Amino acid sequence: MTNKIVVGYNGTSSSDNAAMWAAHEADVRKMPLRVVTCFEMPMLSSEAALGLGGGAAFEAVSEAANTNAERIKAEIGAAFPTLTFTTVVAADAAATALLDDVGPDDLVVVGSSSHEGAAAFWLGSTPRHLVRHSPCPVAVVRGGAGRDAPDRIVVGVDGSAASHRALHWAGDEADRYDVELVVVHGWSYPYEATDTSSLQARELTEIDADCTLNRAVETARERCGVTVTGCLVEGSPVSAVLETARDGDMIVVGSRGRGGIRSRLFGSTANAILDNATVPVVVIRAEPPADESDLAASESTLAHTR
Repeated sequence: MTNKIVVGYNGTSSSDNAAMWAAHEADVRKMPLRVVTCFEMPMLSSEAALGLGGGAAFEAVSEAANTNAERIKAEIGAAFPTLTFTTVVAADAAATALLDDVGPDDLVVVGSSSHEGAAAFWLGSTPRHLVRHSPCPVAVVRGGAGRDAPDRIVVGVDGSAASHRALHWAGDEADRYDVELVVVHGWSYPYEATDTSSLQARELTEIDADCTLNRAVETARERCGVTVTGCLVEGSPVSAVLETARDGDMIVVGSRGRGGIRSRLFGSTANAILDNATVPVVVIRAEPPADESDLAASESTLAHTR
């Protein structure tokens, strides 16, 4: 059960899509919506830092943020007249402000970042930061998604605790909109099958993958009242989900939520899907790992040794 939905808005077309998507989701769920518009103090020259123009710069960015907040407030109010929502203007980074007073049962929504792939790694990305650190599901809205219901919910599974939680969330969402739930599992055999033993190993890998998919489908059918379809795809988890999804769908994937060195250096399925999907993606974080503080300490150690 979602208690509230929080969406980031900065006046861009991407955040327009995110705000309207979040408003529609909140309206369907009959949950309150909080629209957060953030601004940060611009970089100032040494003279401005001493007070010569610093106040004017602050007023300018603050006024622009308030103007954006009023505009989206009017648009949401006109489109969803019965929706309960508030607008907040915060002098803080979006990645920080959006997680303020957010709990496990909430939903955070943002537009897609302009930074993808390596650029997101080096330059930073609000969606990626939220996926790593949010205690609740994060929806990243890309493309022209708005106030319409999704055609299907496509969820990737791999048998992990994270994908199990994603499956439950996706099933509830499919029930909410009364649309088909498509459960996808990607599998691959990493070697060339050249003899009898390797062919048998490949067949066993496929059988194991099929069992993983069938267990997920069975779980979903026990939980949901909508049509549940299983889709076994030979390929990586990323390509399996992206090839199955089509315009109008919503993608749901799990994430281990580990903000540690391994995740940042080698990437993740969730990040790759966020980079390449053309439809809204909801990332469901698994329970925070017990050693998360140890990972944070390791990151700090690595940073100081560079």
